[in-house]
Amino acid sequence: MNLKKLFQISPESSVEMIQPVLSMSIGEKHFSFAISNAQANQLYHLASFSADEMTTEVLAEILSLHPEASAAFYKVSVCYNYPQHVLVPQEFYKSENAGDLWKAVHGISAGKNIISESTPQWQLNDVYTVPQDIQQFLMRRYPSASYKSFTSLALKQTGSSEPGLLQIDFGVDEFQVLAFKQSKLLLAESFSYSAPHDVLYHLLNICNEYSLSQNEVQVNISGLIDKDSALFNEMYQYFIKIDFRNATWNHVEYPLHFFTLLNDIARCAS
Repeated sequence: MNLKKLFQISPESSVEMIQPVLSMSIGEKHFSFAISNAQANQLYHLASFSADEMTTEVLAEILSLHPEASAAFYKVSVCYNYPQHVLVPQEFYKSENAGDLWKAVHGISAGKNIISESTPQWQLNDVYTVPQDIQQFLMRRYPSASYKSFTSLALKQTGSSEPGLLQIDFGVDEFQVLAFKQSKLLLAESFSYSAPHDVLYHLLNICNEYSLSQNEVQVNISGLIDKDSALFNEMYQYFIKIDFRNATWNHVEYPLHFFTLLNDIARCAS
């Protein structure tokens, strides 16, 4: 199954976990979890994994290696981070047509459940799919869990976007980007990449298509990108206003922006 552990953070000594919150992110090739306090400012445990395919068998293997993720929790929150989705303005959305809409855009998705999630503050519905066995596995394992899509979660974290904003989260070989201008959402998309120029190609295309100035657009980045990496150096040659969006946890030995997504999930659950 080619399972790879990317990160693990655990307390050096026994720490009393007060109102522990379990936050999880799962996608086609990754699974991460964090256990924090209810205020989302103290981290107790964290682990992150990648695999060729994140199946229920792989999930079961990960959870068997980390019994701390099967304890009793104050809250459990899951972020579904799958690349395909459809954003529909609320005025045009009808729940009974979500399946037909999905098939028209992405075709038939065998073995997957179609889910629709409302984001009232943006007057949008995010329609996406989750593998049936993954959803059933998590619902059996964590019956009280709440669920959100990556896009809905990311929209909750967005502030002012004038004259433009690119909010980017990097995974191992893919990244998600949300583009805004004058507080309007222009794009929410996932792209795969294998080299820095792949990332720049997509970002420059977005700027060109939506008339975003490279000198003025704010670029907020999080996820698996190092400040000393070739990717960051390439981005800095094309964009002036780049900031890392950091997690709010204390005493973490890795760069805090590596774990912003898990922190967002925890903060949303608090």
